[in-house]
Amino acid sequence: MSSLSIVAVFCLVLGAMDGESAVSQDAARMEGVWRFDMVEVDGAKRPELPFATNKVIILKNGRFVIMQGSRFTHGMMKIDATKTPKQYDSTLIRGAAKGVTFTCIYELNEDTFKLCGPYAGGNRPSEFVTAPGSGLVMQVLKRERQTVQDALLEAARKELAGTWQATSCMRDGTQTDEASKIKLVLDAEGKATELGADGVTKASNMAIDVVADPWAVDFVYTEGKLKGQTALGIATIDGNSLSICCAAPGKSRPTEFNSDPGSGRTLVAYRRDSSEGK
Repeated sequence: MSSLSIVAVFCLVLGAMDGESAVSQDAARMEGVWRFDMVEVDGAKRPELPFATNKVIILKNGRFVIMQGSRFTHGMMKIDATKTPKQYDSTLIRGAAKGVTFTCIYELNEDTFKLCGPYAGGNRPSEFVTAPGSGLVMQVLKRERQTVQDALLEAARKELAGTWQATSCMRDGTQTDEASKIKLVLDAEGKATELGADGVTKASNMAIDVVADPWAVDFVYTEGKLKGQTALGIATIDGNSLSICCAAPGKSRPTEFNSDPGSGRTLVAYRRDSSEGK
């Protein structure tokens, strides 16, 4: 089964609908960190999950992140708790399958979350049953005790970790020719090191507000000409693409990914180093 198959059943925006109270109550109960306990595909149980790290992190507003080893899936969920069985539509918002929506059913208890739906697109099932050739996957999730904030930060650090090659660089509204000379190395502990043609140009500790969308990032510089200063920025990642827009130290955080003339902001787009194979 492909990685898309695994995320298909899970993949939620909470909207106005009849039974708004039931929707908001289930949304609050879904919020948390969940691990995969059982996966059944086309009538066959999978005794061993196809990934080492298996977490689903759900926010109350419907945003979710699925961690599958080194693969991360981001999406939004829309639920209808008034139907029997209860229903949800999940839409992938990043990655190769961006925009794909899956129609599924769910059952939610205090610490158990059961899901069933098509793994390659198709009609919503009416019961929690998979059979050979049905195209359905059923999953049972169990609640973890890790906080959403801690789990999101862990996921973000792991997703960002690696070496990134700049593909474009704009400073204060002007496109520069520096991109080919810039690499950004991020580790899972939050250290960021920028490399230029002659080695390290600056290093920093990077703090991330993972609940903000886009992420809010603070670079506290520990090496280079900006040592001792802090720059505020925003960042977004989509698979092997990363964009960071950063204000000059002492300036307010950007709200958009742009570098207008006179803004003092730097906007850099990166691609993950292809040798890393993520």
